[in-house]
Amino acid sequence: MKINGGRNHRLFFWVLLAVLLVPMIALSAEKPTKLVISGGTAGGAWGAVTEGVAEALRTSLPGIAVSTTAGTDATNFMRIEKGSSDLVLGVASTALRAMGGKEPFKTKMVRIRAITTLFEEPFQFVILKSTGIKDLADIKYKKYPLRHSPNKKGNFMEIACEEIFKQYGFDYQAVKSYKGKIFFNSYSESINLLRSGSLDSLSGCSPVPTTAFQELSGTHDITILPLSEKVISAMNKEFGTVRMVIPRKAYKFLTADVPTIAAKNILACEADLPDDLVYKITKAIYEKRTFLSGIHVVLKGLNPKFMADTGRVPLHPGAQKFYKEIGALK
Repeated sequence: MKINGGRNHRLFFWVLLAVLLVPMIALSAEKPTKLVISGGTAGGAWGAVTEGVAEALRTSLPGIAVSTTAGTDATNFMRIEKGSSDLVLGVASTALRAMGGKEPFKTKMVRIRAITTLFEEPFQFVILKSTGIKDLADIKYKKYPLRHSPNKKGNFMEIACEEIFKQYGFDYQAVKSYKGKIFFNSYSESINLLRSGSLDSLSGCSPVPTTAFQELSGTHDITILPLSEKVISAMNKEFGTVRMVIPRKAYKFLTADVPTIAAKNILACEADLPDDLVYKITKAIYEKRTFLSGIHVVLKGLNPKFMADTGRVPLHPGAQKFYKEIGALK
């Protein structure tokens, strides 16, 4: 009886253990029931795109609650690393800097993976014609006291601007030595300063045409400065940007095409998201291309090869699988 009793106790132990482990195993295999997308603030292109992507996923992923939160380029990638956001909108060039631990990031971030390129925004250097500056090289040559806003300190647009200056042989300190000044402001703040006569130029990456520039040209004589092919090549190598030409017809105030660089705006995710979920997310965005193109003009260029080229930011395996299936990747 003791032997049988011992066997019964052991049998009871293993049955109990199985009962306890089954729900734990099921829990560990459970897929996410909600997704948080960190994008841009309301009112801008990023905000509209974020909400559009969220709606596309809501209709394509039943059983998963999709919510959005406002963010900025750099902070969005920080949220992926911390695990506070599942998906983020950001600039591919910023993601590369985050992964390399370069300014404005303090350490290397290893959890960033790309899902798709959503749109590209060209770098636009808008300047008053009254300055007489027709080429960025003129700023150094004339030691012009330029009052310029490269956008907010630490974002890709600002970092790119200073690097472009350096490619032309000067920097922010040099501008100050010419008796000029650098203002770290948003587009809207800079437009107001330019209207009031406190600013000569501003720069950043934004859709073409940028409505604010069109409106500004109604009261001020402005133009957009081109980048040399040498500078474009150097910037593309450093930041993973691409060459783009702003056509003369894009703005009434242009008299010629403007060669420049463009930043890839991507949808990125946390590396730990399940492959099958990311596959479904990628497929949903692909299948909702027509819907997304109606959300904002910047999303009209979505096609397989464009989506799969994420500017050297590594694709999540789930996205990679989808692109291979539709022939966008080998």
